[in-house]
Amino acid sequence: MTENAIGLEEFAALDETAATELLLTVCASPRWAARVAERRPFATLDELLRAADAALAELPEDEIDRALAGHPRIGDRPDNAASAREQAGMAGADDRVRAAIVAGNRAYEDRFGHVYLVRASGRTPAELLNILTERLANDPPTERRIVREQLAEINRLRLRHLVDTGRQHAAPAAAATLSTHVLDAVRGRPATGVRVTLFDAAGAESAADTTDADGRIKGLGGTLGTGTYRLRFETGEYFAAQAVDSFYPEVTITFTIAEERHYHVPILLSPFAYSTYRGS
Repeated sequence: MTENAIGLEEFAALDETAATELLLTVCASPRWAARVAERRPFATLDELLRAADAALAELPEDEIDRALAGHPRIGDRPDNAASAREQAGMAGADDRVRAAIVAGNRAYEDRFGHVYLVRASGRTPAELLNILTERLANDPPTERRIVREQLAEINRLRLRHLVDTGRQHAAPAAAATLSTHVLDAVRGRPATGVRVTLFDAAGAESAADTTDADGRIKGLGGTLGTGTYRLRFETGEYFAAQAVDSFYPEVTITFTIAEERHYHVPILLSPFAYSTYRGS
């Protein structure tokens, strides 16, 4: 979680204005933020996510436009931390793909009158371009429906990042934190835009994020109790975006958290091999 993550109990205790302002960092629609704030308290993250979906479904089109205004174009320099995190994969885009996205953005805005909105987190530049090209063929009503679906996905992703469920109650007996760092051994630089998923001690997916411009994810999964966890790195996607053949479509690292401390699980990556170690 980020330094600014808030627990559900803390979120419930905020006054209406503060809660609404916090929610506006997730979605720029004032009506959406106000409706989610007024539905507090939420006992679980799932309750919050369902309320966010319901509030979005109730919005008229002018409020959808306000929400869209809070999102930069894909490929532009993001003007907020959430968009920068979500578009981290664009740092690895080559000149051809980047130019095609710029041209596609212009064509999309000419056709639909608003920014091309897509959940960028976990997607490669090539994927974002392919989705843009496909959506240019949609009629306006179909595209408007897809925009609402993408807004819902982005809102959910941002709420998961904002709310630290580990802070609802007292910390567990062993509360650890987790980070990772992916290095590209072939290019000799950080691997940017690698999608990473954490599976918890029960085997369920608990968190996902994308490596930043330095190849890092600094806080994945919030506070973690003892047990065996898995990290899945989407290495095939990463190399495919560079038009490089690779042997492993994904890399999964299983590790054990046994004490209250920070765990760093990095990988050194090439198309046909990888290595890992317990870092600090």
